[in-house]
Amino acid sequence: MLSQFAPIALIALAAYVAAIVRVLTFRRQGARHRRHVSWIAWALVVVLGGSAIELALHAKSVGIFEAGSALLLALFVFGVRGNVARLLWSNES
Repeated sequence: MLSQFAPIALIALAAYVAAIVRVLTFRRQGARHRRHVSWIAWALVVVLGGSAIELALHAKSVGIFEAGSALLLALFVFGVRGNVARLLWSNES
């Protein structure tokens, strides 16, 4: 199964899955619940999951730019430790 994937496709797939897992395992730890941010987090998981499924079905059509986008998005998600609200708004002025 994995032998049909190009190395770039495996990198992109791993980045999508890692970002999904990080968003799903986010713990608020006292932060207030914002309904609109939770909807955006849900949409992010749905889009990343759909992209991962599409990538698994059509691994031959992956380019370096899609893999780069997946890696950057995963880096951003890990940079804010899965906190989607911090992806949307900055506390720095």
